[in-house]
Amino acid sequence: MSGENIAASLANEIAAEGKYRDALVGKTLRLNRNLRASTANTWTSPGAIEAPKDGKLIGRVSLETNDDDFLDGHRDFYIGTTHHEDEEMRVYSWAAPVACTYFQRQDSHHELCDRVGAIRVLAHHLGRIVDLQDSVFVDEEVSALFPTPKLQVPKAPRQGTAPSTERAAKIPPIPETHTPKTNETRETTTTPPKEPTTATQRKPEPGTIRTPELLQRRLAAPKSIAMSSVLSTLQPDQYEAIVKPASVSSVLQGHPGTGKTVIGAHRAAYLLNAWTPEDSKPRSHVLLLGPTIEYVRHVQGVLRELVDDSTQYIVRSIPSLLEELAGLPQSNIPTHSKSLQNVDLGLARLIDQALRNAKANLSGEPPTDEDVYAELRWFATEPPEDGLDREWFHYLRELPETIKQLRKKGASHYRSLLAYIGVMTNRTPDPGHIIVDEAQDVHPIEWEILGRLGNMGGWTILGDLNQRRTDHTFGSWDDVAHILAIENEDDEAPVTILENGYRSTEQIIKFANQLLPARERKIFSLQKDGKDPAVRRIHSLNQLYSMSLAEAEELTVETGSGSVAVITVFPGEFQKVLVKNGWVASSTDSSRWEKATASLNLLPPERARGLEFDAVLVIEPADFPENFGRQGTLYTALTRANRILKVTHHKALPRMMKARP
Repeated sequence: MSGENIAASLANEIAAEGKYRDALVGKTLRLNRNLRASTANTWTSPGAIEAPKDGKLIGRVSLETNDDDFLDGHRDFYIGTTHHEDEEMRVYSWAAPVACTYFQRQDSHHELCDRVGAIRVLAHHLGRIVDLQDSVFVDEEVSALFPTPKLQVPKAPRQGTAPSTERAAKIPPIPETHTPKTNETRETTTTPPKEPTTATQRKPEPGTIRTPELLQRRLAAPKSIAMSSVLSTLQPDQYEAIVKPASVSSVLQGHPGTGKTVIGAHRAAYLLNAWTPEDSKPRSHVLLLGPTIEYVRHVQGVLRELVDDSTQYIVRSIPSLLEELAGLPQSNIPTHSKSLQNVDLGLARLIDQALRNAKANLSGEPPTDEDVYAELRWFATEPPEDGLDREWFHYLRELPETIKQLRKKGASHYRSLLAYIGVMTNRTPDPGHIIVDEAQDVHPIEWEILGRLGNMGGWTILGDLNQRRTDHTFGSWDDVAHILAIENEDDEAPVTILENGYRSTEQIIKFANQLLPARERKIFSLQKDGKDPAVRRIHSLNQLYSMSLAEAEELTVETGSGSVAVITVFPGEFQKVLVKNGWVASSTDSSRWEKATASLNLLPPERARGLEFDAVLVIEPADFPENFGRQGTLYTALTRANRILKVTHHKALPRMMKARP
């Protein structure tokens, strides 16, 4: 397809999306008029029907031939954020089974999947279609596969350009030199295509990347701090994980950048979509859990964009949930397990016994948290029948006399103890499905707490055991599966390995992989063209943070409208330099700092989990804590970068890290 034809196709699709959005608004207005008319002579309040959050066309599918049964004699249709049909266009929801024709699921196909002749992917920026790519599986012209709708077409936009109101991005575009594993198809894009090949393969092989050139361009584009929907470019392995029924449990293990958080957020949206098959929907609300309040802010945008009813989902940080169950004020401080006893399964078993004793002593009356805590402390005087280890004796003896005193002693140390007592003595809302992201950092007793929330459906567990921050968490997903009772037929965790890397460049992954055991140093990055990470030695300790700020300010210039983060174990020291140099803290986000048109995020490593940025500066790697020789915390910090990574240091680098690997 020539550049002129591509521009015309882009203009046609922009016009089609405008008609789609207008139709959705018009439908809502008609429904509201009918609702008011039906209640005009009653005492009933008419209320109102809200329009869908966003009418967005994410792609288009053309069959080999016209279809009389499903498409009423037509051959092409759109996939969008919600359903709409009229005489000129047919749009099916991304959550409907027919969307499999677009996302190219590996199995459990829709009946039309084997008849797909071409797929068109539509990419958006700031709510507008800005790019497209076609995958053609038949020997036929694109104009015949995707005929022009009878619409009023606006002037064709310049190819691949974003609206001029946005500050220009200075991250270099990806040259089309990398050829990942793809279908043998003819690809037409908004950039000069490669020599076309004959289409011989319909069903993608495992590991196949859909429309890789367009995906590369979107990955290289600047991103905001908050995640937005990426429905257009979801890949087959991601789609497969997202559309499992709510009753199904799965554990998704993947290196940084394999799309775990994307899957988690979009899975929640899928389960709550009106067009999701009824037998796949949850019986109650969806609970999405992440590690920090920053993570909550990061993913909420996707759910607001794709889910009409916000009462059907809850997004919480795990610390916030634990504090609510524990009766503690909200601090959102990540769990710090200085003592294994504070997070060990043995503590849960002692509380279980204390609960049984409290019930027996109260002659059937439901015990309070104070009753259970008193029985727990009594074990230091009168141990359980099966005895008490010396470590537990000392632990219990040192606990404050009352539970009120314990709550005043410190949230992060005894939060799990209090939360476990709370979940065992108080009724909690029963979710229909629970999604846990960054799950490698959930402690054993915290898994016990989550397992007692009354989940009426399955679990989606997302994490990377290589990023564990402490040895007080499980080193195997089998242990998690045992607690949650989600083992497969082989009594193992139902683990799926995510292999395709999307977020970080190959150069960043290679640099960070120095910290992993040799057997784990795999590189699965789609982005091959990135710059090598820059490592700068600061010889004067007094200048470490001031010179690091200079590096960070260079990143804000280099990324343009992209996002920048500074990750350091001592953010307070860097904050002093920011204030001295005229940077101002944001009034809406405690981690965000601004100066004129520039901005950056300042984060300690524990609060960077689950986030991503176009550019990252990591300060003083030697300060990042080790866990029995493992550098999981530093590894996580390095892999928050999408395109650019810088490291500044005064101390010697950790023994496994070289400036040039």
